Amino acid sequence: MEIYELTTDVLIVGGGLAGTNAAIAAAEKGAKVVVVDKGKIERSGDIGGGVDHFLAYLNTDPEWDTKEAFLRYVEKVGKGTGYSEIIESVYCAELGDAIDRMARIGNPLAQPDGTFYRTRSMGQPGTYWINFNGKRLKPCLGKAVRKLGCKVLDKVMMLSLFTRDGAVVGGIGFHIRSGHFFVIHAKATIVSTGNTNRLYENPRINPFNTWLCPFDTGDGQVMAFRAGAALSNMEYMRMTLLPKGFAAPGFNALTGMGGRFVNTLGEYYMEKKHPMGNRAPRYDVVFYTLEEIRSGRGPIYMDCRHLADQDLVHLKATLGYDKDTLPDYLEQRGEDLRQRPVEITVSEGMQAGPTEVTGSGIKIDRDSAATIPGLYACGDAADHNRCV
Repeated sequence: MEIYELTTDVLIVGGGLAGTNAAIAAAEKGAKVVVVDKGKIERSGDIGGGVDHFLAYLNTDPEWDTKEAFLRYVEKVGKGTGYSEIIESVYCAELGDAIDRMARIGNPLAQPDGTFYRTRSMGQPGTYWINFNGKRLKPCLGKAVRKLGCKVLDKVMMLSLFTRDGAVVGGIGFHIRSGHFFVIHAKATIVSTGNTNRLYENPRINPFNTWLCPFDTGDGQVMAFRAGAALSNMEYMRMTLLPKGFAAPGFNALTGMGGRFVNTLGEYYMEKKHPMGNRAPRYDVVFYTLEEIRSGRGPIYMDCRHLADQDLVHLKATLGYDKDTLPDYLEQRGEDLRQRPVEITVSEGMQAGPTEVTGSGIKIDRDSAATIPGLYACGDAADHNRCV
């Protein structure tokens, strides 16, 4: 075992989507950056296998596709939990740069013809989801981080943050293969370790067959708390609907393209239960689905038989952008979305904000700063809710 010491301007703990974007932004401003990830930044985090959707307003419609309309949506769907001032500063102010950055690193949001393919789901007033091929987004981000000269420590597990005079000044970790320790001194430390999964046993029993990355286990939140940072709304739990026996993202794609939830009696229950029907907020769909199951009207299915052929072709392709194994799963089970509904079930719970637009985790302000000097947080490890 050896001990290595490094000194940097910015230490980023977690090299997922948020962490790699933070690294690129800091390096492009001239900062010296160290990124630490217990996996490898080219395929780590919740979108390590790919992603098919990006939340954005594009100013195409004055009624719903503007910053003001988006913030009203955030307030409504978050039931008052979203802090608009922070969302405006952290998300809205950075949205244009984020879209440009994705194109710049080689994984644009636009289709080959330059247009955006947009869908609507989860309580949205319009088509906020940009549907795109993000299969290679993480490799592109990883390549960009390395090209900018950031020091990347793959397969290094962070153990603790250092504090001095009430401020975070770096941290310590070890290489999971060699056992070597890394002591990293930093002017600023960013925690971007994702949400907290594997809190509950999942319906598929296998602890690694989770909806989102099974290696996102709350490390960053724990380290921040031990260093003295405030956490908030950690009691929030998010659930979704998944194919029976298999954990793979797909809820947004299926509902966004027009899929319908149906119970074993053939009733399209969401269309009776909620004014937005199948495109209701995720938490409402989960709640009413659990109600159907508890009332003996399960199993529950997703029905896509009514979709146009071109939509089904697009849907089949995009389902593999998040996980290649989802189309494989459907094929091996002989599932054909054109012929019959596919059985789905409720996922395990995980610690995260109640919606995609409200957070849970390390308490941040409009500059993404935590409540202890020297510490910042971003992505699903950060919280922007009203409560403290």
